[in-house]
Amino acid sequence: MSDPDVIIIGAGAAGIGTGLECAARGLTCVILEGADRVGGRAYTASGGLSRSWDWGCHWLHCATVNPLVPWADKLGTRYDTKPREDYASIWRGAFLAPDEMAKAQANIDAFFDRIHSAGKAGKDVAVSEVMPPANTETAAARMIFQLLSGDDPEVVSAAGYSDYDDVEADWPVLTGYGALIAAMAEGLPIRLATPVRAVRHRAAGVEVDTDSGTLRARAAIVTVSANVLQSGAIAFGAGPAADLVADMETINCGSYEKVAFTLTDMPAEFRGKLFTSIDTGHDAGPLNFQIIEDEAPMLINHIGGTPAREVSTAGPEAMKDLATQHLVAAFGADITRIITGTATTGWTQDPFILGSYSHAEPGSAQLRRDLISRDTGAIGFAGEAFSLKWQATAHGAYQSGRDVAGRMAGALSL
Repeated sequence: MSDPDVIIIGAGAAGIGTGLECAARGLTCVILEGADRVGGRAYTASGGLSRSWDWGCHWLHCATVNPLVPWADKLGTRYDTKPREDYASIWRGAFLAPDEMAKAQANIDAFFDRIHSAGKAGKDVAVSEVMPPANTETAAARMIFQLLSGDDPEVVSAAGYSDYDDVEADWPVLTGYGALIAAMAEGLPIRLATPVRAVRHRAAGVEVDTDSGTLRARAAIVTVSANVLQSGAIAFGAGPAADLVADMETINCGSYEKVAFTLTDMPAEFRGKLFTSIDTGHDAGPLNFQIIEDEAPMLINHIGGTPAREVSTAGPEAMKDLATQHLVAAFGADITRIITGTATTGWTQDPFILGSYSHAEPGSAQLRRDLISRDTGAIGFAGEAFSLKWQATAHGAYQSGRDVAGRMAGALSL
C-alpha cells in the first residue's frame, strides 16, 4: 500500500470530520485510533445497563447552526427540538415552590450574565473574580458552571469562556450522540487499537510511529484531547508542532463524569422535568440529575470540576455511593427499590481522553486564539480545543477537523 496523503491521529468527532474533509477533497488518508472504538468523547453504550446512554456528549449545542444536525437528519438520528419551560427543579430540604424556583433561576441567570459581560469586555481573569456576590443560589450556579466548563471558576478564564458563540438552541440526541459519530465514521479508513507514539517532520512530509511500525505521509493532523497532548503519550520531534504542544500547558481539559441509574418507574417529583439539582450540603456541592422519561426511565447524575476529579479518582463505587446518597436524601431509602442498575463513566482516568473538554486558564484566552491560528507546517492540530467559537463541543471538534483538513489540502496542492 502506498503512503497516504494524510495521517489522522484520533477517531473522535475531530478525526472523523478531518477524514470526511480529506475524502471530499480527494486526499487519501488513514485514521489511527488508540482505543478499540471510534467516537472519542462521543460514546453511546449500555455499560451493562438495560439500555444505551450517552457517556459523553449528548446535546446538539448551537443546534440551529450546528454542522452535525444535517448529518443527524441524513443518518436518521432522532433529537428533541421541543421548547423548554419549567424544565428544572431544585431540592434543598424540599423541592422549591414555583415562585422560589423563579427567584433561583433569576439569580443563576445573573451569575452567568455577569461572567459573559466580563468576558466580552476582555477580562482574561478567573471567573471567580467576576462572579456576583454570594447568594443562596451561588452553589447551584457554581455547579452548573462546572458542568458547562468542565472545571472550577477559579481556574477558567472569563474571556476564554466567553469566546463560545452560543445561539441558545440545545437539542438532546435521543438515539445517541456517540451512535451518530460512529455512523458518520462508516467507510472511513480507520485502524483501531493503534496508539501513536511519536510524530515528526521529515524532508518530504511526516513520520508517525505506532506499535505496529512507522507510517509515512505528506502530512499529519493530530486530533487527540488537550490533556493527551500534554501528557507526553505522543512525542513530537523538534519543530513547530512540538513548540505548540509545549505552549499549551494552560489549555487543559477539566473533569466531567456521569453516574447512570435505570429505574422501574420515575418518581413523581421528577416527571415533566429535564434536570433537578439536589443540594444536601455535601462538600461536593449540589448534584445535578438529568431525567430521561421514556419506555426505559433513567436518571443520570452529572458532576464536573474538582468534585468529579475527586470522586472519579476514588473509583466507580464511590461515584455510585455519592449519587445514591443524594437521591436517598431527597426521596428516602425507598428510592433504591426502583433502581435496577447503575453504571459510571471514567473519562478522567481514560488514557486516550484524560478529562472532559478544554478551557483556557486565566490569562490564556489570547494564547488559545493564537494557538488555533498558528502555522505548524505539515503537522496540524484539530479538536474542540482548537475551535475558536465552539470549544468544548463535538460540533466544534468536527468543524475544526474539517477546517484544518481544508487548509492542509490547500498547502499540499501547492
